Amino acid sequence: MIMKDFKGCLILLGLSAGLAFGVNAISPSGIALFGQWDKSAGVLMAGSVHEDEVHAQEINNPLKVRRMIQEGKTVVLDVRRADIFAQGHLPGALSFPLHAFDGIVGQLRDTVAKDDPVLVYCSGVACVDSHDFAARMIRMGYAQVMVYAGGFTEWQEMEFEVETNDG
Repeated sequence: MIMKDFKGCLILLGLSAGLAFGVNAISPSGIALFGQWDKSAGVLMAGSVHEDEVHAQEINNPLKVRRMIQEGKTVVLDVRRADIFAQGHLPGALSFPLHAFDGIVGQLRDTVAKDDPVLVYCSGVACVDSHDFAARMIRMGYAQVMVYAGGFTEWQEMEFEVETNDG
């Protein structure tokens, strides 16, 4: 009797695991099981194992990001919500919230030239909005799109200058 219960439990466990992995594999927001998990190499987005994914170059060095901003040759895009942007953002950043992408795509085309170097960021390493926004820009034909993976959280942790809408 105990052996029968044990086998039943193993079968249920196997079916549950198989179903879970199957749903995860077909879900557009599934957890990536294979790929680069080294945080120093950047954020791995869920679903990034798909062949049609577009990847922007990641900048994982806040000192390099600060230097890029100081040089003034890179367009910096903050893709967080506008109200969060207003509370604080990287110096010179422009607000282009990801959730409003379809409504602001014309403004993006008018503001950023296709050959401009562009740095996109969101709140931090756990936020994939910057990667999504960057991928959309690359699909639109933008040639030099980079993502600051550490985002605003890392910028603040480094105690670098933060701008608000008040100046």
